[in-house]
Amino acid sequence: MERSRTEGCYAVIMAGGSGTRFWPRSRRDRPKQLLNITGDEILLKKAVELIKPITPPERIKIVTTRAQAEAVMRILPEIAQRDIIAEPFGRNTAPAIGISALYVEQDRPGSVMVVLPADHDIEDQELFRQTIRAAVSRALQGDSIVTVGISPRAPETGYGYIEAGKLIDTEPAIRTVTSFHEKPDLQRAKDFLERGCFFWNSGMFIAKASVMLKEIGEHLPRTYELLMEIRASLGRGDEQRIIGEAYGKMEAVSIDYGVIEKSRNVLMVEGNFGWDDVGCWPSAAQCWPHDGEKNACIGEVVNLDSSGCIVHSPKKPVALLGVEDLIIVEEDDVLLVCKKERSQDVRRLVEILRARGYDDLL
Repeated sequence: MERSRTEGCYAVIMAGGSGTRFWPRSRRDRPKQLLNITGDEILLKKAVELIKPITPPERIKIVTTRAQAEAVMRILPEIAQRDIIAEPFGRNTAPAIGISALYVEQDRPGSVMVVLPADHDIEDQELFRQTIRAAVSRALQGDSIVTVGISPRAPETGYGYIEAGKLIDTEPAIRTVTSFHEKPDLQRAKDFLERGCFFWNSGMFIAKASVMLKEIGEHLPRTYELLMEIRASLGRGDEQRIIGEAYGKMEAVSIDYGVIEKSRNVLMVEGNFGWDDVGCWPSAAQCWPHDGEKNACIGEVVNLDSSGCIVHSPKKPVALLGVEDLIIVEEDDVLLVCKKERSQDVRRLVEILRARGYDDLL
């Protein structure tokens, strides 16, 4: 596809989450997107570098919270302060994408916005960019929201699924969407794989900013009303006050549940570029050095008859003796030890710590 077809698009990178499944490394003042969880580079910086060949820094917007905005500015000095959209507090992805669309429309009406998470890992970056360019080209042609469906490698229970319909374009394949499905149990995930028309939901969306706002207006009318109040304040002295008041009234709802799953205008482009959402310790550890016993380790590890473990302890040596499939994460003030199969439950552990008053550990 010609480069000119994507020259006017914007990137919106969602970077306001807390990353509780990466506790104890991820904390309130240093969430996972501001850490080098994959062992090489800070996740947010990786996301910016990934999209820069399509959208230069002056057309990249970062959505975060006011509490994290200063850290984001330090990490990304090439992004102008006006392009760091600081929500007063998190209200899930629908309000975040809605307010981003307001700023994109203010900058350049009619532009396409490429909404990306800050916490994914891409294997074939050039193929990823080719896929995104194709999605932008399709979004420019009409009023569709294009989502990216990842060709599944296994019956994964940690992702939502997209059921794809009719093929309407090739290289890369773009299809209609039949339905969306929440995270399945293992048997249902296996069934999805056998049927061959199901894809992992990546949480990436490409659409004109005006189209995204229109869809929010149709499916989340109260959120849309509040966004219009914000739009009327943009550039005025009371802009931040109006945003705070509007966010206080907004429903916390994801763009998937609130808009995408209800819209009649969603298409899916197939993503075959090697993707991981870096959502828990085992997914991050895929990028770490491994030993001959399938242990993934950052830091010094002495191993005797142990396999399949994940160890993050850059300051202290860890000795493993006769254990399997453990996660061990060492911080100055706390140590996490859990079974690898329970990695998704680390967030529940954080909730228990919060309820018991261990705020200094969160």
